[in-house]
Amino acid sequence: MKGTRKDRRSRRIPAAHRLLLTIFGPTGSEIAKEIVSTVELSQFGAHVRGRRILRPEAEGLLTQLSSGRQARIRIAWQKSDTTTGFSDTGVEILSGFDYWGMSFAEPAPAPAVPSCGAASTPLTTEELLGELKQTPSGDSGARLLETIWSGLIEQLEARSVISRDELICSVRSIAQSPAHRKSGSLC
Repeated sequence: MKGTRKDRRSRRIPAAHRLLLTIFGPTGSEIAKEIVSTVELSQFGAHVRGRRILRPEAEGLLTQLSSGRQARIRIAWQKSDTTTGFSDTGVEILSGFDYWGMSFAEPAPAPAVPSCGAASTPLTTEELLGELKQTPSGDSGARLLETIWSGLIEQLEARSVISRDELICSVRSIAQSPAHRKSGSLC
């Protein structure tokens, strides 16, 4: 829409929709009708591009050609480009409903990547194995090992290093006896 003001009521989303823009005169009679294309959408209006010169503050009707959904509108602003023959127009939706059928809420920020702490240095493989040997045996030690393996598997999957099915197939082939491995894989 017009400018990049920080005080906008909703965010702008680039989009290309075909709409029928109908403008009415003071008596309610139709004075202009044109098929326009959207450039940007907002919860409360749109930036559209067409060929007609329209009077700011004029009111009319906007109809989505794909769905037939209609809303009353007001022409908020217009800027014409004589070289291309097109006019950019800001329309404000006067109807009090969700005309576009989409959310204009700001996207959620990306989740922070967990860190192990800035002061801690990564453990070497030998140091990690040494710490695992020091963990108590029994149920709590097995639980710790299960947690570590689960985290490792999730990290490998998230980085597309290996899929869960490939991992299961690999573990099954390792678990088989040498005689079974020669006859073929389970996967």
